[in-house]
Amino acid sequence: MKRLMLVLAACAAGTLLTGAKAPSVEEVKARIHKEHPRLFLTPETLKTFADRANGPGKAELDYVLARIESYPKDPKLEVNPQYASLKDGKLVFHTHRGNQDNTGYGIKSTGGVEAMNCTIAYFATGKEAYRELALKFMKLNVEFVELADRSRIMPEWYHNTRLCALTSYDWLYNTMSDQERKAFIVPCLKHVKRLVAPGYQINGGSPSTGAYGEAPLRWYVGLAGYGDGYDDALADELLTMGYKSCVATMDHRERLSAGSGLLTSICAGYSFGFYPWFSFNFLYTLNTGCGIDGAHIWGQMRDYPNYFNWMAIPNYQSPGQFCEFGWGDSYHASNTLRAGMMYAHLAQAIHFYGKEAPARAKQARAVIEILPEQAKEHCGMTVFPYWPFVAVHFDPKESNDLPPEQAFGHDCATNFPSFGLTVMRSGSGPNDTYASIKAGASQDAHQHLDENTFIIYKKGFQALDTGTRDKLPHHKAYYAQTIAHNGILIRTPNDPLGPHWYPANAVKVDWKKIFNDGGQNQRLRCRSLGFEQSPYHAATGGDATACYSADKCKEAVRQFVFIKPDYFVVYDRVTSVKPDQQKVFLLHTQNEPTEAHGIWRGSAGEGAIFMRTLLPAGAKSEVVGGDGKEFVANGINYPADPSEKPPTWIGRYRIEVSPTEAAAKTRFLTVLQAALKDTPGMVATHLVQTKSQDGVEFIASDGKTCRVMFNRDDLTGGSIEITRDGKTLVRQQLLL
Repeated sequence: MKRLMLVLAACAAGTLLTGAKAPSVEEVKARIHKEHPRLFLTPETLKTFADRANGPGKAELDYVLARIESYPKDPKLEVNPQYASLKDGKLVFHTHRGNQDNTGYGIKSTGGVEAMNCTIAYFATGKEAYRELALKFMKLNVEFVELADRSRIMPEWYHNTRLCALTSYDWLYNTMSDQERKAFIVPCLKHVKRLVAPGYQINGGSPSTGAYGEAPLRWYVGLAGYGDGYDDALADELLTMGYKSCVATMDHRERLSAGSGLLTSICAGYSFGFYPWFSFNFLYTLNTGCGIDGAHIWGQMRDYPNYFNWMAIPNYQSPGQFCEFGWGDSYHASNTLRAGMMYAHLAQAIHFYGKEAPARAKQARAVIEILPEQAKEHCGMTVFPYWPFVAVHFDPKESNDLPPEQAFGHDCATNFPSFGLTVMRSGSGPNDTYASIKAGASQDAHQHLDENTFIIYKKGFQALDTGTRDKLPHHKAYYAQTIAHNGILIRTPNDPLGPHWYPANAVKVDWKKIFNDGGQNQRLRCRSLGFEQSPYHAATGGDATACYSADKCKEAVRQFVFIKPDYFVVYDRVTSVKPDQQKVFLLHTQNEPTEAHGIWRGSAGEGAIFMRTLLPAGAKSEVVGGDGKEFVANGINYPADPSEKPPTWIGRYRIEVSPTEAAAKTRFLTVLQAALKDTPGMVATHLVQTKSQDGVEFIASDGKTCRVMFNRDDLTGGSIEITRDGKTLVRQQLLL
């Protein structure tokens, strides 16, 4: 019922689509323009390209021209000797550069982006030298893909350099001879076809990924070569495959977003980095190649500013900069939300949706206004240099009449159902409290074994998501496991390690000899308990029982209540299969916590966190961490890359709370308070118990009396009551 109410509310706000469906591939083929260009421009918009490039796009054009000045006049395919060499015409790596080898790492230039820049310069200035240089770089790109195919090594993790080369071909098509066209497009078609099932590792991609690998390239190469007489059958085949893949990806993103703007993953480095490019590139080319306005079919990028608004935490140390919570495969070194591509993403959202969704466009401009100035300079042009010249409905000089602080309303929480993600906050300034809990994900994009875990920020990360991704056992043995998160453990001997990916170039390990330290071993099996909020509180939770091995877990349910501005009440119902399977509540801190009179205190940055365990009665607490013990699991420390030294947010300590007596059933009732660093102590909290409920009562710093009760057994739920000066502010059932 609550989910239905959320959907109806979104509909009322005008944030959901009307249900338009994508046209069939047959209709798309029938509408492909016979003439070139088809990718990002049409014959008509090509005629006005110079006017835009030398007018509104002059700064971007100057940037392109400056880059070209550094290009060699006769580019050749050159091996980067630091990483690789040639043997019998094939590339051989002798040093690993990334998580997996790809041909782009082993050579100095792939030629694609350079070709695009030269093509832009040619149509902006009319100078023949730029066109000739573009053709040379296109030839270099063909040599690059042929080397990759011959070496049986993936060409690149992304497809941007090859898309840029294809776009250059498409724009220059009418200036090229028949022989020049054939020499470029036929090898490209064959290369993309070969990578449909190559028999070795590539970034094939699927609808649930970032879609920056091979699958979308079939659409672009098919559209560029369609019906031109060079290999029509192959172009048709690839276009069909590519279009179906692109539609499936767009549909998947639409379902996940559901009007919220969430894009495929809650891992910020992906959702605010490369992931949006696919959506925009497909919308452009569907329109320019076929005259189909996909913005009327898929609206996920229209709502994208809303997602950024909730996932970005103002950095109290650096005005204009942002932090991220650190969910999933984030590095945690600084927890900086890298906004380097956000200007391009928001500008293109305005380009596609600004006229029909002016409210969302104002939100996008509000976010643009608070981006760091350096994030607005030639943003995204190193990977897709064409975008400022084709996003013609975005005017960078247009001002926003809506102040950023008024753009998104004043709710204290929001919920993204596809990942069971709830974000809570006391306000939207650098001194506010921010928190997030994941409980009930139905999607698995760069996620960890971390259902029912939470993160809290108050002028620094006070309850952290810990560990970091790298090419060491730490990546799989600690970082992705429940032990690294603020969750619940149920410890049992020889518990199989929960699954997670491991970098191809990482240290080799016999994973059968490494065990799970009490954590979850399944994803996508947590059931959300729902989401509710008032102006004073927010509540959510999840039943993660099925995420743990059935050999140890009968019940693992967490209810999580936020009371503004700084208070969190956490209730865990945990039942193990055997009484001696230890149940543990985890809280990770960056610095060493201290305990006095039953209250724990941790601090980091300019903030602090207090924790009091009300249940189980007489619980014991242990601190694990410090130098050489930061990432202990099952008594073994799995160190991160030694270059990741403090100050970082990868974690150094954790508090483990567990019952003193062995019993199958345990109830944890925990109160957390985020605070400023100089806050002298925690508010007084009082345990309240009835025959069927456990709960807490306390008086908040702003004078509110808060009482939160939870059902001890049977159906989850409870009640919440908040009063002040004799006036009832909240009185309702909890998560029914």
